[in-house]
Order: sequence, then structure tokens, then C-alpha cells
Amino acid sequence: MHFPYEHMAAFHAVAKYGSFSKAGAALLRSQSAVSVQVAKLEAALGKRLFDRTTKHVVLTEAGQILLRYSMQIDELLQQAQQELADLDQLERGRLVLCTSDTTACYRLPALLQHYRACHPGIDMVVRNATSPQTIEAVCAHEVDLGIVTLAGLKPELEAIPLFPRHDVLICHPQHSLAQRTTVLLKDLEAYPLILLDQRCASRRLIDELCIQARVRLHITMELSSIEVIKRFVRIDAGLSVVPAIAVQEEVQTGGLAAVALHDLQQRSRYKMGAIYKKGRYLSLAARSFLQELQAYFAPGTRVGKGR
Repeated sequence: MHFPYEHMAAFHAVAKYGSFSKAGAALLRSQSAVSVQVAKLEAALGKRLFDRTTKHVVLTEAGQILLRYSMQIDELLQQAQQELADLDQLERGRLVLCTSDTTACYRLPALLQHYRACHPGIDMVVRNATSPQTIEAVCAHEVDLGIVTLAGLKPELEAIPLFPRHDVLICHPQHSLAQRTTVLLKDLEAYPLILLDQRCASRRLIDELCIQARVRLHITMELSSIEVIKRFVRIDAGLSVVPAIAVQEEVQTGGLAAVALHDLQQRSRYKMGAIYKKGRYLSLAARSFLQELQAYFAPGTRVGKGR
């Protein structure tokens, strides 16, 4: 049985957008042309692929089965295009990386600058997302590589540890806890907390530790940006727990105080690392960038120690 590619492409687009008109716009074709292609595919298969109403287009059971395979076909075509592009070595290409704003801001700038200088033909795209969101993006083939907290990973992912993550309590320099060398989570129950929202892996870790220690924190704000959190803590609006690397400058200049959190120290240090999908063809650009990442954060290097 022969399925012309344009028929499969039309089906895939309708399934993706849930609309014949939107699929037509994405494919630069008319709605009627897309409808004809899907109808021909249904006729060839002898199966209805969509249940159509005046408002919705819903996949049938047969449509769900075909979509699963069409996604695999689309993925293979993308990998084929990438492998063919790699015949040009590293003269051209595209690399999509996803990581948190903290990693992007404090860990990667020098490395990205170096890599682009060495490979000016490679287009680099860096997306910001939480670790759970990055994991989903890698699994869905939306990005080539991710840098995440290596906890709760899915079995279909490969992981390469890069550097440890070390979180600290931060507060206003005049706060009563500022002169302490270490504090317990229990000590924080009496103060307002400004934390990252629950989509973040680091927040989930704090929540787990609180459950284990039977601690009830008074969380007055939940934010998605560490930079915004730092501004609130600087005006003494509350305390927070953030990666130590994100407050190095403020601690050195006296704008913030950082205190070790005993509960986190007692837990074995968790690591940040690069992830990619098992079995997926990694482009030459992705493979070379992985090598650069490992060398950049290798123990004993200047960058690894200083940052």
C-alpha cells in the first residue's frame, strides 16, 4: 500500500493543529486541498482517521495509531536531513539547547561565546525552561540537548553529569540570620519565604525536605525568576533558597547574605547534567558541543573550579 508523502503530511498537520484550516495555513495550502489529501489517505486505508464536527476535529482510534507512526516518520526525516547536513562537517548547522535561566546566565555565556567563535556556521538557539519542562522538550524532540537537574529523569534519556548544584539561604545583610554560618529548615518557619514555583526541580527538592523534616514554611510569594527573587530579598521582603552561583556577586558586594542550609548539606549533592534522547541521531554540532561541555566543566579546570 502506497501513501504519498503529501497525504501523510496533510494528515499529520490536521492532527497537530486540530483543524483543516490551520493545517492548510501551516502547509501553505488551501483548506479544501488538505481535506482532499486526507480523504484520499482514508480511502487508501479504508479507515476513517478523523471524527469531524462543525467545531472540532478529533482523531479516531485508527487516526491515533497512524499518528504514532507518522511522528516516527517525521522524526526520521529530520534526522536524515541532519545527518546529510553533517556531511558539510561543522561548517553549517543548527543546535537547539534548553536549560534554566540560572544555568544560561551564570554557567554558559563564556562557553557559548567560545563555541560560536570556533564554529561561526552553527546557529545556536538557547531556550529557557525549568528542568521538568526541559526534560519534556528533549523527550518530544523539540530540542537537541538539555541541561537539567539530574533527578527524576525518564528512562528514555541519556545523561552526562557536568557540575554539582549547591543551594544556599539568602537574606538581607541586616537580617537576624545573616551572621549565622548554617541554619535548619525548621529555623525558617518563623519568616516569610519567597521561593521558585513548583515547576522547578529545586523547589520540589525543598518541598520534599520539608515533608521529611515536618517543616511548614510560610511561603508568601512564588516566582519563576531568581533575578526577581533576589530583588525582593534585597529589600528585606523575605528569605529565599537559590543556587549559590546566582548570588556570588551580590554576596561579594554586600547586597545579600548567604547562609548554608544544613538540610541540603546533609543530603548528597545532586548534579546538573546534559541530557538527550536515547536512540536519536545527534548532529555533529550537538556531539561537538557535548564534548565542549564536558571539557569546560571537567574537575580541575579553571572554569570548573571558579564557577
